[in-house]
Amino acid sequence: MTSFAFVADDFTGATDALWQFRRLGLTGCLVTDAGRLHDGYDVIGIATTARAAADPVPVVLPVLRAVAALRPMVIQYKVCSTFDSSPAHGSIGAVIAALHREGLARGPVPVLAAQPELGRYTWFANHFVRSGAEVHRLDRYPPMRDHPVTPASESDLRIRLAEQGAGRVGWLPAWPEPSEEAYRALGADAAFVADAQTEEHVRALGRLLLADARRRGGPLYCVGSGGLSHALASAHAAGGGKPREPEPLGPAAPVLVVSGSRSPITARQIDTAERAGWRVLDAFGGLRGATGSFAGLLAEVAESLGEGRHTIVQSTRGPARDPAAIGDLLGRIASVAVRSGLVGRLVVAGGDTSGQVVAALGARSLDVVASLAAGGPVCVLSSGDPACDGLEVALKGGQVGGDDYFLRAAAGTPSP
Repeated sequence: MTSFAFVADDFTGATDALWQFRRLGLTGCLVTDAGRLHDGYDVIGIATTARAAADPVPVVLPVLRAVAALRPMVIQYKVCSTFDSSPAHGSIGAVIAALHREGLARGPVPVLAAQPELGRYTWFANHFVRSGAEVHRLDRYPPMRDHPVTPASESDLRIRLAEQGAGRVGWLPAWPEPSEEAYRALGADAAFVADAQTEEHVRALGRLLLADARRRGGPLYCVGSGGLSHALASAHAAGGGKPREPEPLGPAAPVLVVSGSRSPITARQIDTAERAGWRVLDAFGGLRGATGSFAGLLAEVAESLGEGRHTIVQSTRGPARDPAAIGDLLGRIASVAVRSGLVGRLVVAGGDTSGQVVAALGARSLDVVASLAAGGPVCVLSSGDPACDGLEVALKGGQVGGDDYFLRAAAGTPSP
């Protein structure tokens, strides 16, 4: 019987959500098509491309209805811990409004963007990001302030959601921890932003949400990051679930990385790998109208992997190009390389890119088996194509991992 279900707005977030449940002892699976939903696990998730959509509601609403038919206690709309959305792209507020308009949500929708293990904190409803030793308010964190699609011009998530059409948004404080009295007093708002700065804040909120879901007798709809998935999983584990030890991966060769991410964190990871001897190829050469050709780029990739060399094909460096075209190109590169038997382990950097690459591999479902870094798990892919079935693939968000993430992906060693 399914206790928890989630619908993710991108593929990297989906694997992070599943790992949060799996690491705390729940059985689970991530599917790529609503037609494959079933109630054979404690947790079922489905990944969408809603974050890249001008209007995410037509993308996610049918899927939310489909998972509701499984009658889980909680249904999470999984979003990025940096709250990547705007009124014009991937609007989280629009999804909250639709939950109420369609009669799915009963009462205010809990929103938890915080994920302390990733350095994402919410305090007085304002969101913060840790980068190295520094903590930035979201609207002053350069990668999000200057994001090419969903720039963060405001750190108060209540204001962000209201601007996106969510309606009136409340706030649940967390000092010393979120209280049941404060939680019950939030009855009139369309949603509320929950504060969390520590692991205990997250766990306490999970206990409140799970108790509320049990009282309702029907699905509790909530919105949040992998921190919310962890909150729910930890509340379940407190009732008798057994934490799962990560499986050892071991080294793999050669590793193929395809990166559509524009994050400076991913750029540093590419630089680190290149200094370690990895071959780095420019994806732009394979785009129609660019210098070079797809066939020429593919030949370089095949030659490099055939020599056993770890290889990166990236659009992270240089000028920004059409994300859809880049994702399609990287999906085709990965598909040909994997089906040719040249790839020992695949890494995809970039949330939108991940969806296109997974589709190109004909994935039916994914199961999370290990983690290289917080927010960067490794999955085993299930596909009808024997050449792709069983492939180890890590789907990494742009902001995820240390500078040595790709080196760890090859060695199969998690971050300390």
